Amino acid sequence: MFEKLKSIFNTQPSEPVSVEEKPVVQEPLPELLPDEGKPDASPYDAKRVDTGEAAAQEVVTSLLDIETNGQRNDAVALRLRFLRREPVLDRSEHLIGYELALRNRHSLAEIKPDDTVLLMHDQMLIKSILDLGAERLLQGKMAFINISPVFLDHPLLERLPGKNVVLVLQPQEEFAEQILARCRQLKERGFKFAVDNPRNRPEYLPWCQIADYVRFDISQTDALELSKEIVAILKVSVRPLIAVGVNSEEHLEACRKLAFNYFEGYYFTRPQLTAPHRLDNHRLKVIELLNLVRSHAEIKELEASVKRDAAITFKILRYINSPVNGFRQEIRSIAHAMTLLGYDQLYRWLTLLLFTSEKADPRSQVLLKNALVRARMVELLGKEKISSAEQDGLFLVGILSLLEALLNIPMEKALEGFHLPQQVSLALLKGEGIYAPYLDLAIACEEFEQEQIELLAAVCGLDAAKVNAAHVDALVWAEDIEN
Repeated sequence: MFEKLKSIFNTQPSEPVSVEEKPVVQEPLPELLPDEGKPDASPYDAKRVDTGEAAAQEVVTSLLDIETNGQRNDAVALRLRFLRREPVLDRSEHLIGYELALRNRHSLAEIKPDDTVLLMHDQMLIKSILDLGAERLLQGKMAFINISPVFLDHPLLERLPGKNVVLVLQPQEEFAEQILARCRQLKERGFKFAVDNPRNRPEYLPWCQIADYVRFDISQTDALELSKEIVAILKVSVRPLIAVGVNSEEHLEACRKLAFNYFEGYYFTRPQLTAPHRLDNHRLKVIELLNLVRSHAEIKELEASVKRDAAITFKILRYINSPVNGFRQEIRSIAHAMTLLGYDQLYRWLTLLLFTSEKADPRSQVLLKNALVRARMVELLGKEKISSAEQDGLFLVGILSLLEALLNIPMEKALEGFHLPQQVSLALLKGEGIYAPYLDLAIACEEFEQEQIELLAAVCGLDAAKVNAAHVDALVWAEDIEN
């Protein structure tokens, strides 16, 4: 079967077959690649797939959710799906990478598509990652990419940087030797592998041995059964374990007890109900300084306030002087920053100090990274739709939307000390106003609520290409700021 599946990649015409044999001929899948012969070819140029003559029951629609019968569709429409990212953290809550996908992890399993459809899905995903800039996207972080075994021989895979890419596979019995042999070849190129949800079965042992990581979706089985599978796996093959779908503190604590090494999910963006608040003296000073900037206080007054805490001066100047901002000269003081940036831009950078604290706090650091991505994404999504006079509020709404999780108090309480523009408060407290749709869209992209993403993108007047580009640009920008 493995050789048969490989024949999907063959674009050579098949040998003529006599009419008497009447075989079922598998047409080669059209490449979803740009026409490189055109001098002005776009990354989204592609061959067209005409299904106008096909019967409805013969048209594959289970994966793509696009009406095809009687219509002419091209690979652009087939491939423009919204990109999903899900953070992967270690036991110290440091971010090590993201899983990148075009669909929710359960959707393909529910549909149970054939190998041709799986190949098309993988092709769409890898091409999207390449179009958006794989090297920029990774920035030293791991990228976990779930693919089907049939895609392992696809030439698109050769265009991915091997370093920091983890290919995630579901173990299978059929043609396992050939698949694992191909995995070994790719490992020589620098790729790493993860095995998804291996069961305690002898035939899956070689898969665990070749894997660099073993992943378990914690929503697919109960804790008792999961613990038995983990013990069995670790007896024969000690590999780092990744818990997938960790979206609450309860999930996190249970997975810690089950000896997982890494946790994938957005649990850290939710308040910790049983933990104390984190509104310490440092953050109170930052809020005081923010309100001074908001009220356009005199520079001397600002400098006097900042000098009370040398750490604030050091941190804010480090963010402002980040290479991503492209200043030709180094900014050496708050007064200098005011001269070059103005009040609004200074306020923007000061908000980042809310995510620092008097003590080292990994949770705040990972929240800062997520807040930077969210704020920049909200800003990029709305920059062409919101008037220039109100654009600063886009970033502000994004960064402050995680205050509840950061300070571990309700949003109403968290915003009490701030003097914020009315539209910013409206978006944060009621989910209304000019900024709310862009914030909601950014959050929906994090949580990958597909229907909500499509609805909100339409409300904002944006297509998948623009949303994906904003998503990736925000990831890259946030990484540059932190570095």
